[in-house]
Amino acid sequence: MGLFKFAWSSEGKKILVKILAVYIVLGISVWLFLAWYTDHGEQISVPDLSGMSLEQASAALEERDLSLLVVDSIYDRKGKGGIIVNQDPRPDSKVKDGRQVFVTVYRKLPPQETINIEEGDFAQVAIIKLKNKGIDYTVKEVPNNSMVGAVLSITHKGKRLKPGDKIGRGEKVVLSIGVSTQTDVRIPNLQGMSYAGAMAVLDSLNLLGQAFFMYDVQSSADSAVGRVCEQDPPFDPEGPGVSPGKLVDFKLYNTPCPEDIP
Repeated sequence: MGLFKFAWSSEGKKILVKILAVYIVLGISVWLFLAWYTDHGEQISVPDLSGMSLEQASAALEERDLSLLVVDSIYDRKGKGGIIVNQDPRPDSKVKDGRQVFVTVYRKLPPQETINIEEGDFAQVAIIKLKNKGIDYTVKEVPNNSMVGAVLSITHKGKRLKPGDKIGRGEKVVLSIGVSTQTDVRIPNLQGMSYAGAMAVLDSLNLLGQAFFMYDVQSSADSAVGRVCEQDPPFDPEGPGVSPGKLVDFKLYNTPCPEDIP
């Protein structure tokens, strides 16, 4: 008997019905299993964790058989450290039980930034650097015709900062910048002063000093011995004033000045 005739026979039809029934039962079983497996836990709704502390968020997730994982942190002066600012999956998402919820929190401490600003840098460049690093600043204008528009110093809480020093983002520094002035000053009389004294007087008048030691100097003690005998421009109480930033040369001797020798 051929296969076709057997299939149309009563016995063949019974066998085909049984095979079909097995496939139907198997298909329904697989469908029910997959439906159970894929739907298992999908009805859990993710709570909104924004504004919560990590402890509060962990407790809220544990109640729903979910867990917490911190994946990132950001700094904001207005944000409270340890508070959740973002999450994934988003609030009200449907997930399986046991799912991790990834969160981003506010940092408790600001990141440290390297100043990287030197004396003499252009003020506008220094300001751009500070803005890019998130560092606040105030500008202090200091009369200095030789460094107009340049950085004279940068301080934080009264401490002078070096280029490699670091401070927290959001901190405030004072940026001292040289500005031009039209007020003339008179050349002081440096006669008989020590090196340190002469430089201090010139600095107070916003003048620049250049010293020439007319004797051998091996140490700071040697330099302290000398006294000013000559200066250029010379002291002239009746002479015209000079602009701030003017260079004053002076010579120091470790012997009495020539005019003092009898």
